[in-house]
Amino acid sequence: MKVYLYLNPLQLDVLRHARLHLTAVAEQTDPYQNNARMIQRQSIRISEGEFQQELERQFKALPASLKGLMTWDTFKVEAQKKRPKIEAQMKKGRQGKPTVLPNPQSYQDLAFCRFFSRPDNPLLWERYADQHRGVVLELDSSFPGFNSKKQVLRPVVYGQPRPQADHPMKPFPALFHRPAEYAAEEEIRLVRPLDEAKSNKPLANGKLVYFYPFPPRAVMSVTLGVNVSDDTREQVNRILNYDMKYKPGRPLRETLLDPDQFKLHIRGTL
Repeated sequence: MKVYLYLNPLQLDVLRHARLHLTAVAEQTDPYQNNARMIQRQSIRISEGEFQQELERQFKALPASLKGLMTWDTFKVEAQKKRPKIEAQMKKGRQGKPTVLPNPQSYQDLAFCRFFSRPDNPLLWERYADQHRGVVLELDSSFPGFNSKKQVLRPVVYGQPRPQADHPMKPFPALFHRPAEYAAEEEIRLVRPLDEAKSNKPLANGKLVYFYPFPPRAVMSVTLGVNVSDDTREQVNRILNYDMKYKPGRPLRETLLDPDQFKLHIRGTL
């Protein structure tokens, strides 16, 4: 499967050293994944009419032997004495099975990386490639040596329902579900154990970036952003033309704007 990795100009060491940058899941700030503060579910109220309907249902369901011993009025009087218990049963029936969200603690030993399904998404160029000043790597995720036996590489599912702990997607459902508003990203997420990282390095914000090597031949092409600087262009050219691990070279492409639509075109460089 082809996947695309958007990089800003400061991340060219991914290409230079053939190593992915992964972030510890525990350091991700996604509040849905971390089960941040939530509102209380609206309490269920039982109206008088609903309570009376429930009494009628229960009375009709009485065995014939009991109906002959109790009138409707007598049944109502006795049922009123048990109203709190009856209402509690009605509320429980409406609430259904209580929801249990995935426990974020179960993801503490994992790291993740964001890949995407296409190289020409303007949203991603702006968000992950320094406003079109970075590059995109096209990677063959099926290339021998790219995969780890313990990794999970899977497209993210977008929608409004939050996944529950017993979600059929195993493992890590909370890591592969995002709100519907992010659907335009078309993310393909890679999750690997932290202990498989070969090394790590602190960033300016104090967080660690974890390095995972990949086979250089898994790189199928490199695409330059439409706002790429001459310096970044020269660095990429130098890596692809003179670094022996990329011999006999990889296609270098660039993005160009469509004159009529908000659309990016990818063309080979001269």
